[in-house]
Amino acid sequence: MPPSGVTLVPEIWHNICANLTPPSVANLRLASPAFNDIALPWKYKSIRLEAFGPSVERFINIAKTSKLCNLVREITIDTRVDLDWEYLCNESYPFPTSFMNALPYLRYFNKVTALHIRFEQHCGIERQLSDLQIDETYTFRYKVLDTIFHCAAGLWTLKKQLEMDKKLDQDRYMDKDDQKCDYSDQDLEFRGTCLALRELTIANLADYDDPNITSSKAWKTIMALPTLIHFKVFITKEKDDAAPELEVFLPEQYEFFESLPSTWLSPNFAQNLRVLSLYFADYWGWFPILDFRNFGEVSPFPQLKVLALGNYVFTHEWQVDWFSKVGKENGTGGLEELYLDDCPILYHANQRGVCEDGYPDYTVVIENDNIGHEHDFHLRWHDVLAQWKDSMKGLKVFRMGGGSWWLRPDKTYTTISEDPDYANIDERVLDYRLKHNIHRNFAFPAPSEEDTPETWRHGQGLDDKRSTRMLYIEYDCGVGPSPWREKNSDYKSDVFEPEEGTTKKDDVAWDAMITAWKFEIAHSVTADMYLPIKIPVSPFKKWLCTISKDTHNNAQATLIKMAHDEERFEEIYDISHEVEPVNDSDDENPYPESPIISNGGDYLDAESHTITMRPRTSSLLQIYCTSSNCVS
Repeated sequence: MPPSGVTLVPEIWHNICANLTPPSVANLRLASPAFNDIALPWKYKSIRLEAFGPSVERFINIAKTSKLCNLVREITIDTRVDLDWEYLCNESYPFPTSFMNALPYLRYFNKVTALHIRFEQHCGIERQLSDLQIDETYTFRYKVLDTIFHCAAGLWTLKKQLEMDKKLDQDRYMDKDDQKCDYSDQDLEFRGTCLALRELTIANLADYDDPNITSSKAWKTIMALPTLIHFKVFITKEKDDAAPELEVFLPEQYEFFESLPSTWLSPNFAQNLRVLSLYFADYWGWFPILDFRNFGEVSPFPQLKVLALGNYVFTHEWQVDWFSKVGKENGTGGLEELYLDDCPILYHANQRGVCEDGYPDYTVVIENDNIGHEHDFHLRWHDVLAQWKDSMKGLKVFRMGGGSWWLRPDKTYTTISEDPDYANIDERVLDYRLKHNIHRNFAFPAPSEEDTPETWRHGQGLDDKRSTRMLYIEYDCGVGPSPWREKNSDYKSDVFEPEEGTTKKDDVAWDAMITAWKFEIAHSVTADMYLPIKIPVSPFKKWLCTISKDTHNNAQATLIKMAHDEERFEEIYDISHEVEPVNDSDDENPYPESPIISNGGDYLDAESHTITMRPRTSSLLQIYCTSSNCVS
């Protein structure tokens, strides 16, 4: 039951807290002991372990406080050593020893359901073609990932950790003055338990098929979890800034994509996925090749509801048909949300080693012994959209455009930085944390007719400009710095077309698909989907005035996903006031890591429930229980 003096049921307080910024949650804790019990789980729901700033000490302190670490549901692990450090500069790399020492404490957080891992964007090995030193080597990345997976799988041991350390120490060319990792302050016999992970995201995963990772028992355990149904990954690539035209000859990228159906997207993992986001720092699909038919031709990704692709290239008719077969066993007959971020059609290529199926043989390409040959591809967007209009009847959200790939999303940055709640925010930290998140925030903002600053708080997603959708691209192996020849840009008023009349046909097909899609949506929402529950609104209004007259969290029409079941709420309210706050500064987490607002695949399941809060002009606040995220 709720604490004495708090008149609203736990579910209502859940939704109030879900709409608060972290600073407001911290203020709510100070209002009274009862409010402290309510706000405490939200204060520690999402935490960070970063190799820069003060998060290492805070992370360790929370891990050592059982009542706090049991509240944590979401952890972000970021390897960047300093915001001022320039990577790939041949300076002496400040190895993040304290970060590495803290990493095994992850095994103490046994209630975590979401892990977000972020590497620096430069990867690769030192080659003769470049004199630049790679700071986050493949061995560095292996140690971070395998430590995380051993902790998450409940398989961590000191022996295994020291084996990983030894590999990295050899790679670092350590001398006697370099500091080694030290885990003596931890309970070295404590292994932890296997986490019931629901979501795993990785930013800047290296385009390298590392057998050290994919042969790891811990990695296999995590990737086989039946609970793990959200996977969002941004794959970075090895670069040669001095001679970028030579990057095409690096074999690791081709081997990585070739391995995906048996490694990161293996059949046992793929069959459970409901949300998949797959981004690459360069164009992919045709070259490097990822043949989606290797994931199944009859019913690929059978449970998938949400698919987001970044830089994926269309070339063949079979791809169009394949998309319409995804998610056939998810309960709605196919994909519900599709996001195509900078995904063009290849209409012409000058390439070496193209086989009869229209795909290049990368082993021929990297030999660089042959001249290229001309190849035309006849797929057009009006063909794609016309087929999808008739075959993808379950689609509720379809977005095509361009996201904020490398820079911060300006509208999101402005919304947060101008919020009075964040008056003391470190703007450089905010700027950094908002970058490189397009693979996670592609679905924001939710579909809405409103366009206010508050709309963009959790991300900008894909824009809707004509210059960034239904694009065509050309490939030419004889030019540089990139063989990919983009045809559209924000600086051109006209839209490129492979032949005269294509743009008009594409626009007509787009309008037809959107019209058909909106018609299906309008007729899929019925009155019996809503079950109104009425409660007095006066305590809610009074509470809002008490917390902040400027608060942005005024119960807007949004879908809120329940993070705790009813039993968990009782456990939360049993937490006594003896729990000590640990470094209770919100500077540590100025941007909520994962917005609670349901979007991008958080659908109603049998084990959870979703409610919608809508403010009315009457004296009652109506709470609607709904089974869909399509609320008119």
